[in-house]
Amino acid sequence: MIFTLIGDVYVEGELIEEKTAAKLSNGDTLTIKNTDKKAQVLFVSSKTLNEDIAWAGPIVMNTEEELRTAFDDLRNGTFIKEEIEFDA
Repeated sequence: MIFTLIGDVYVEGELIEEKTAAKLSNGDTLTIKNTDKKAQVLFVSSKTLNEDIAWAGPIVMNTEEELRTAFDDLRNGTFIKEEIEFDA
């Protein structure tokens, strides 16, 4: 998928406007071109997992039970399991 953060882009010749998500089909190549203005896109690619999906708001899990646990963790302040350190 791609999400246009700033500006409009052409994906395989089709115009995708700013602040728009577009689901892409399977393939080995992709052509993304900006218009006459600067653009910034988020490109996400992954393998198909073929797993059940349970979705509610900002959280995606595999089961309704996992969703309930995740929302309980969010309310209790325990949703983030480990801290990641990085250099600024």
